[in-house]
Amino acid sequence: MTSLRLALPSKGRLLDDTLAYFGAAGLKIRKTGNARAYAASASGIDGIEIAFLQAGEIPGVLGNGAVHLGVTGEDLIREKLPEGPDRTVLVRALGYGRADLVVAVPKSWIDVETLADLDDAAATFRARHGFPMRVATKYLSLTRRHFREEGLVNYRLVPSDGATEGAPASGAAEIVVDITSSGETLRANHLKIIGSEPILRSEAQLRASVAAPWPEQTLATLRALVDQVEAREAAKGRVVLRCSLPRPDRATLEAALEAGDASLIALEENTATVGAPKAEAYAAATILRDFGAPRVDSVTPEMLYGAGADVFERVRNALVHKAA
Repeated sequence: MTSLRLALPSKGRLLDDTLAYFGAAGLKIRKTGNARAYAASASGIDGIEIAFLQAGEIPGVLGNGAVHLGVTGEDLIREKLPEGPDRTVLVRALGYGRADLVVAVPKSWIDVETLADLDDAAATFRARHGFPMRVATKYLSLTRRHFREEGLVNYRLVPSDGATEGAPASGAAEIVVDITSSGETLRANHLKIIGSEPILRSEAQLRASVAAPWPEQTLATLRALVDQVEAREAAKGRVVLRCSLPRPDRATLEAALEAGDASLIALEENTATVGAPKAEAYAAATILRDFGAPRVDSVTPEMLYGAGADVFERVRNALVHKAA
C-alpha cells in the first residue's frame, strides 16, 4: 500500500468541518456519486486515498493499520483503543468538534453536585434498593476508568445504543455519562452536569497509525500533507507587512519589532517584510512608520510555510520508534 490512506468521518457536522479544514489547507476532497456514497476524490496533494467511515470505526482501522491517517474525536480514540492511544501518533488537534464527556444526574437531586456527593448517594441507593445505581453510557471504558480513579464503586454500567440522555426518564438508568458540546440536550431532559471538570475535553484530531506500513513514498506524502496543514495553521491570525525604509538599521528595527511581538522576516535593500499577529498589526505598522516608512501595506497570508518540518520529524520519529 503506497498511497496514503486517510479515513474521514462519513457524515454530519464532523464531516463538513473536516472537508472545510483540509480544503483550506489545499487538499480538496469531495464525495462522488449520490449523497450516501462513501467514495471520494481528492486533489491538491498527490498520493492520498480517502476512506469515509463512521467516526466510531476510525479508531479501529487506525489501531489495526488498515489506514495511515484518520480524523475522529479524541473521546473515540480513548474509548475504542482502551489499551492506550499510543497505538496511534497525534499529528495535530484540529480545533473543531469540541465536546466534553460529563457525568449527569437528575436536576431533582439537589444534594448531588460533586462526585463525592454521588458516591454517598450511590451507597444510600444500594442500601435502600438492594442493587447499585445504573449508569447509562456509550463510553464504558472511559467511565469505568474515571469512576475507579475517583473511588466510586456502587454502580453498574448500562450500555447505551440510543439517546443516552433519555435513560433516567425511561427508567433504564439513574446516571448518565455522555458527550456534550453545550449541555442543552441534557438540560432538556432535566439533567444537570456534576463535578468541577469533565471526564475528558475532546476535539477532532488527526492521528497516524503505528501499525500501518510506512514506506518512503507514503512518508513523502505524509510530509506534503503536514507541510500544507501546518502552513495553514501558521497563517491563522497573522499578517504580513511590507514597506520601504530609508537607511534602515537592522538590529535596531528587529529589537523594536520583537518588543511588540512582531518579527522581521526580510530586509532587502530598503524593503522590509514583517510578520505579526493581527492584533499587533497596527502597533507593528506604527513602529515601521516611526522608522520612516511613508506607507505600510498589509497582506493576510493563506499559508506560511516552515513549521511543518518540525511536526513531520516528530511524527516520523514516533512512528519509526513505536513500529520498531
